[in-house]
Amino acid sequence: MNTRREPTAVSIEEARREVCEAIDQGFSRDCPVLIDALPSIGKSYNVIEWAAATGNPLTVFTARHDLFDQYQGWAEDRDLRYLTLPSFHNCCETANGAHGETWQSRVSDTYEQMDLLPGEIHYEAKELFDEPLPCQQERECSYFAARDFDPAEFDVLIGHYRHAHVPEQVEGRYVAFDEFPEGEFLKKYTAGTVSEAVSTYLKKINRLPFSYLKDLKESRRDLERKQAGIEWFEQYNSALKRDVDGAVTAPGQNGHPEAPMMTYAILVGDTLANRWEYAPIPDGRTAVVDPKDDSLTVLTRPTLDGAEGVIALDGTPTVEKWRLMLGDQLEHHSIMTDGEKQAYLRDTLGIRVVQTREAANHYSGRSAISVTPELDLVLFEGVSRRENIRPALITSKSALKKYEENGLSEVVGETEHYGNLKGSNKFKKSRVGIVAGSPHYGDNYIRRWSALAGESVEGTYDENGDRLRGMAQDFGDYGNRILYGMRENEVLQAILRFGRDGGGAIVYVHTAAIPEWVERDGPIPEIHQWPPGMYEILEAIDQRGKPEWRTSDITSRVSVSEQQVRTHLHTLDKYGLISYRQEGRGYMWSDESLEEIGERGHVHFPNQRVAP
Repeated sequence: MNTRREPTAVSIEEARREVCEAIDQGFSRDCPVLIDALPSIGKSYNVIEWAAATGNPLTVFTARHDLFDQYQGWAEDRDLRYLTLPSFHNCCETANGAHGETWQSRVSDTYEQMDLLPGEIHYEAKELFDEPLPCQQERECSYFAARDFDPAEFDVLIGHYRHAHVPEQVEGRYVAFDEFPEGEFLKKYTAGTVSEAVSTYLKKINRLPFSYLKDLKESRRDLERKQAGIEWFEQYNSALKRDVDGAVTAPGQNGHPEAPMMTYAILVGDTLANRWEYAPIPDGRTAVVDPKDDSLTVLTRPTLDGAEGVIALDGTPTVEKWRLMLGDQLEHHSIMTDGEKQAYLRDTLGIRVVQTREAANHYSGRSAISVTPELDLVLFEGVSRRENIRPALITSKSALKKYEENGLSEVVGETEHYGNLKGSNKFKKSRVGIVAGSPHYGDNYIRRWSALAGESVEGTYDENGDRLRGMAQDFGDYGNRILYGMRENEVLQAILRFGRDGGGAIVYVHTAAIPEWVERDGPIPEIHQWPPGMYEILEAIDQRGKPEWRTSDITSRVSVSEQQVRTHLHTLDKYGLISYRQEGRGYMWSDESLEEIGERGHVHFPNQRVAP
C-alpha cells in the first residue's frame, strides 16, 4: 500500500539558494517573472547579491524610505555604486518646506488637487501662482538638478514604484519590484472630477461630436457618432497627450490634464454584466467605471519596454494583480509547494499558529463595525497570562483605535496595523504574537480589480436572497482569487512578521481567514466574557480566602439569586476552574485553577502548546 509522505522541511539555506537561482533565471527570461517566496527567505537581499555577483546594472522599486535604507546598506556592504532616485517632495525646496509652509502648502495642494506632475508645476508656475517658484528664481531647482545624472554610472538605482514610469531609469537595466505596489499604479477620479474635466475638454475641442459628459454617454450608443469620436482621437490625439494647458487655464479649475484620457475611456467603455464599464486605452492603460458612484479608476502600467529583465518579488502574491500590472505574459515561479511551505513554517521557522475564531472577523473599512473590543481583549489578556508575556499585536487601524479606547496597553506590548507590514522587521524577535481580524476593503475592491481584467464578478446570495458574508463569501473563480489575496494572504503576511530572527514564535490568529495549507495547533479556544453576576461570585470566592466553600457561603455575599450562583459555579466547573463534591444535601466547591482567570474574562485553551 502506498503511503503519502510528509514534505521535508526546506532549510533556510536551501530556500535562499533556490531564491538566488530563481532571481538569476528570472532576469534571463524575455518576460517578467514573479518569484513567489515566503517572507524571511531573503528575496530583497539576494537581489543585491545577484547584482554584485554578475556586475549587471540593477534598478529596484520598493515602497518606503526605510526599505530604501536597507537596500543602501546592502549595496554599501558589497561596494556597489548606488543612487537613491530623487523625490519631488524631498528634493524640491518649495515642496519640502525650505521656502516656508505657505509655499509648501500651495505646491502640495496643486500637486494633489490638479493632478499635475512636478515638471508641469514648475513650468506652469507663473500661470498657476503669478510668479515662479522660489526654488527656481536664483538657480535650478534641486529636484531637477538631482535628476540630471547618468544611470550608467551606478550599479544600483533605488526608487519608489512611481519611478518606474521614467524610461531612463529602466532602459538597459535589470528591474526588480519588491512587493506589490498596492494602489501606486491606480488613480481614482470622482464622478464630479470626471464630469467637469470631460465637459470642459469637449467645449474646448469643438470638433469632437459631443457637447458635454451626458451627451457623450448617450451618444456613444450611436455607433456612427461613437466611431466619429474614435477617429478624431486617432487623427489628432492618438497618444492621449495630457492637456496641461487646459488644466491650468480653464475657468474655475474645471479642466484636468487627463481629460483626453477620461473622454476616450467614457467613449469606448464596454458595460460588463455587473454594470461596471471596462475600457482598454491605446497607450496601455486600462480604465473602469463604478456604476455605484460613476467614479473612474485608471491602471497605468510601468514603462518597462527597455529593461533587460524584470522580476517581481512577493511573499504572498496575488498573481492576477501582478499580471494586470506587468502584463499577461508574466510567469509565476513558486519556490515551494503548499506542503513544503507548511513544513518550512512549522519546522524551519518554528512558527506555531493557534486559530482562535471560526469567523472571518473582517476588521477594516466599513466592516470594522464587527470589531468586538471587550471580548477580544479577554483573548489578549488570556494569551498574556498563558504565555507570561505581553504579546505583540497586528490588526487593522480601526480595530486598534477601538482596542486602545478599551485599555489595550494593559494587556499587549507593541502594536502595528496591516497597512504598515510589508518589509517590516519590527516583530522579528517577538515570540508571542496576535493577529486580530482580517483585512477586507469592501466588495467593490474585488469588483474593481476584477473589472480591470475585464471580468464581471458579483457576490452570491443564499436561498432567502441575503448576500453571503464572512467566510461564506463567493465571487466566482476570478473574484475569489482577488478576495483571497486581499484577506488570507494579508493574514499570512502578518503571521510571518513574528519570530523572523529564527527563534520561532507562537501566533494566535483571531480569524478563520488563514491559508488552508497553514497547520493549526489544537482546537479553537473558548473565550468567555463573564456577565456582571460572575464577577460578584469570583470576588466573593476571593474574599472567603478558603480553598473550599458551600453554595450558601457565596449566596450570602452577592446580589444575584441562588439559582444564578449555582449556574455560574457550574460554568466555572465546566472549564476546570473549580470542582465540587456532594456533601450532605449540598455541594462543597474547591478551587482548582481560578488564578487563570483574567480581569476581563477567561480563555479556555484545550490541549495546546505554548510559546517556544
